[in-house]
Amino acid sequence: MPLTSSKRLLLLVSAGIALCGGVLLVRPGWVHRQAFESALRSESIDESDLSETALRSLTSSESQRLWGTGRMGHRRALLSDWIARRDTPERSAPIWTARGDSWLREAASDPDLELRTRALGALRSMDSAVASQSIRVQLADADPEVRRLGLETLRRIGSVREVDWVLPRLEDSDPSLVLLADSLLRTWTGRDSGLRLSRILPGGTGLVSKEISEEDRHALKTAATEWRALFPGRGDSNAWDATQRAMRPAVSLRADDFELEDLRGNRVKLSQFKGRRVLLNFWATWCPACLVELPVLAELQRRHTNDLTVIGISLDSPAGTEAADHALSRGETKALQSAVGSVAARHRVPYPILLDPERRIGRRFNGGELPTQVLIDRDGQVRRRFVGGRSMEAWEALLTDTDR
Repeated sequence: MPLTSSKRLLLLVSAGIALCGGVLLVRPGWVHRQAFESALRSESIDESDLSETALRSLTSSESQRLWGTGRMGHRRALLSDWIARRDTPERSAPIWTARGDSWLREAASDPDLELRTRALGALRSMDSAVASQSIRVQLADADPEVRRLGLETLRRIGSVREVDWVLPRLEDSDPSLVLLADSLLRTWTGRDSGLRLSRILPGGTGLVSKEISEEDRHALKTAATEWRALFPGRGDSNAWDATQRAMRPAVSLRADDFELEDLRGNRVKLSQFKGRRVLLNFWATWCPACLVELPVLAELQRRHTNDLTVIGISLDSPAGTEAADHALSRGETKALQSAVGSVAARHRVPYPILLDPERRIGRRFNGGELPTQVLIDRDGQVRRRFVGGRSMEAWEALLTDTDR
């Protein structure tokens, strides 16, 4: 029987409603897949990206794929999100618990000091054997700030049972770490060596070692001798440090190639420097801490002309903008080259300066704070990423460790 016009209209309307309903059912999954694929391709994501509805429901396997990209922003966001939500029903499933614990173990030895810090801050959730190894690895690290992280973690969760781990730090090359080790021992034993940070390093944070008087050096050595007399035969410095370095797990993150313009408009690729150690210094002309660091890096480059290339990556943007959100005109590029170049010339920077006004590479490595240092070994693997400066002695130790 032929359909009347009213029946045909009714069928068309019903089909339309069914189609719309199907789209509404499929759309959430489609949006999620699109968001996931976008995150997978992105140079960096952060915690706010993971709080979006589309990425809130990441599966365990999807999260592992993001972690496996080796991109620092992805790893920070995933670890922080897991730590924040590990007690929620969706994150308490065995597969998520195993995944999160695996991330914590790996992050505790990550080249990115920020990720290490977040992992060490969550040690209470890890079993004692994992926590123990993670702390001991920090205490024998080449970077004084990583050793500080280990001592600060012990301050929160350690006890006199770990005295063998602390005694070697009484001979540390960084005086502020000797004082921190002394403070821990005083807390654990109730004895007082008489050393005080406020007297020996007034206002000092230890980020860059400061010169101290011979009198204070003698006081540090005397206190170390007294502590060792209290614990005879314990915590041999050389043997302990060598053992801990040998047990350090290797976390390998490849530095993906990139290309930026230098101050003359030449295109420079990271891959041009393969076979050499490379130090990327992310900085900006408006950053006071960055300018303080320039002479140190210049001297480091002069000392290692044959085996290290320092590359300054300026995150400056055209005047009046926080970060360029459009392709720079030739005039804007010229002005930026001139402004950054004049600062580099004033500080006699002997290494190449590249421009990243859109912060495309900055987002990959930086994380928002300056100056950021990224040390890459001869095989193109990221070995260190941290914010701030280091003393020349610390830089030399880090370079030696990079070839280990």
